[in-house]
Amino acid sequence: MSHHPESGATLTLSQFLMGAAIFEGILLLVAFVAGAATSVSPTAQLWWSAEDFGLGVLATVPMLSLLGICFLSQSSGILGIRTFLRETLGPFLIRCRMIDLFFLALLAGVCEEALFRGFLYFWVREWNLMLAVVISNVLFALAHAMTPLYAILAGFLGLYLTALVAIDSTPNLLIPMTAHTLYDFIGFLAVTWDFRRQQKNLSV
Repeated sequence: MSHHPESGATLTLSQFLMGAAIFEGILLLVAFVAGAATSVSPTAQLWWSAEDFGLGVLATVPMLSLLGICFLSQSSGILGIRTFLRETLGPFLIRCRMIDLFFLALLAGVCEEALFRGFLYFWVREWNLMLAVVISNVLFALAHAMTPLYAILAGFLGLYLTALVAIDSTPNLLIPMTAHTLYDFIGFLAVTWDFRRQQKNLSV
């Protein structure tokens, strides 16, 4: 999930959604501007394939397993992440329609993958594969640095998403885009559920 600076006390739902769209749009703009400057198109390795779409859906399973483990964990670091997401995103996500949540997830999946995998990874890979993996995922982690542990977890998920294209002889960005979008969508639903559960407990 992406880091968008919101404050439940000051932003309306429409401002929250617009802020998210602008944030992700800037990432996509950076990908295309940098791509034009370096002749490395962020969508060069992207095309429609029903098989690869299916692989993207299947690739979400390990990511969702990690999400499930995090929701069952009682470690202070994980609980801190849950509290942060619940308090910053919960008040907005609870008011979103399903289409709004899907829109947010799709924005993150497409825009972030276009920048960090589509452009950055393939650009740096022209010089060194390992450097491409490190740079693209360190920056991906920093873009999600809501808490130190969250950044670390995001970095590991980024490594996994990078592997989905790095190990493929004909890499298709559709696979990590699909996995990223579906993971974020279910993650948003999980945060919404967590927020509702907390509000119910507080009202008892």
